[in-house]
Amino acid sequence: MLEVGNLHLSNPVAVVASYRHPGSNGHAGLVLLEEIDLDKMTIGELEPLLEMEMGSAMGLSVSCSQEGPLLQAASLAGKRGCLLELRLADMDQESILELIPQIKGCGTPLALRLRPEELSDKLLGRLRAAGLDLIHIDLRGQDGMAQKIVKGAADRRGPKIMAMGHIDDFKDARSLLAMGADIVSLRNADPEFVEWLSRAMEEYQDLSGWYNAPKHICAGGDLRGLAFCCPPVKHCPVLGALKKVGMAPEEFVERKLELAKGTMLESGEGTCFGSLVWCCKISKPCYLRDAVLERIGLSGREYMALKKKLAEDLLRR
Repeated sequence: MLEVGNLHLSNPVAVVASYRHPGSNGHAGLVLLEEIDLDKMTIGELEPLLEMEMGSAMGLSVSCSQEGPLLQAASLAGKRGCLLELRLADMDQESILELIPQIKGCGTPLALRLRPEELSDKLLGRLRAAGLDLIHIDLRGQDGMAQKIVKGAADRRGPKIMAMGHIDDFKDARSLLAMGADIVSLRNADPEFVEWLSRAMEEYQDLSGWYNAPKHICAGGDLRGLAFCCPPVKHCPVLGALKKVGMAPEEFVERKLELAKGTMLESGEGTCFGSLVWCCKISKPCYLRDAVLERIGLSGREYMALKKKLAEDLLRR
């Protein structure tokens, strides 16, 4: 369903558990084993963990105050096809930024766990430039602020986002994904719930074509929602979103029309603005859009997949 570096995840659900009691049932997209302290655990003791069969993509969340063991662990993880996660609190920012290219050179996807207060525009930009694959935001205890924090990180357009929050049902997971998270992570979750949520997410992707599609910009969505925006012909929230990405309204119109060329989004006679490139999410009822989709033989799933690519291309600058 999604890629993190060279690691393939079958769904956007991650389980975070102690390496002593992994408890995976093989349904999660990722199993992230934590409590691994390389200041206390030798590389020889780490190796057996990498041989465990989890039935899912695997990651190791490690702490260490020294560069040598981290690079050794990265080398082993790269050979195993395993993600490695560091914590910002364990080392200073400059040391981690210097280590990222070295660890990536070992062939392992790399994540960094952060608390919301550690996020900043400058840091996210530097992490992206250094090649970090994933930021793992610990949202526990944020009580109502989690979605806003994820949206803020997504709008800064740094690395992919894994969000660790309070998730009891599909709606909780979707609320974080719709604000820009790529993955949701659960700590010590019930295996039956993990299985149910993982399968629900896979089914949702099959049905929707875009499992973490954003809300519309006018409904508070992240910048990916520009894919659903009308031309800015009146004062509306799209103008604020364009200001964030440094794009003039005229450029926005030109870029969307250019990106639609040669695709089925170019069609749209009879819609509000004459092209599907300006149309809204498939979940929002619109008989004009749906009539065009039926006429050209484009399913809602295919339409959303095209909108996803449009969003990616639009924000790639």
